[in-house]
Amino acid sequence: MVVKVGDFMKNIDKSIIKVIKEAVITVPGVSSFANYNPDDNHKLATANIDNAVEFMTTDDFTRFRIHVILISGVNIKDVINEVQIRVKYELEKMSNFAAKYLVDVVVDDMLLN
Repeated sequence: MVVKVGDFMKNIDKSIIKVIKEAVITVPGVSSFANYNPDDNHKLATANIDNAVEFMTTDDFTRFRIHVILISGVNIKDVINEVQIRVKYELEKMSNFAAKYLVDVVVDDMLLN
């Protein structure tokens, strides 16, 4: 894991990536992960979660920024809140509730039905 205090980084432990992915894909209203640094807007949706999650670590906590695309018509606030709750809980459970996590969810696009 690469850690650089104060800056969002890209290299995240694969077990953490797996936990985040499994938590997010179960949330109704999430269409896919979004590439946070796409070459163009046509390549925004991504199946590669490595391109959708950024993180930073301090002495007190680890903060994740998760980029998603939602399905049009959903309550954005409810979906974001559910992603935050599920991801935070699963990460804390994985660490036996010994670590503190903050989860930011960024909606990069809405998918029209």
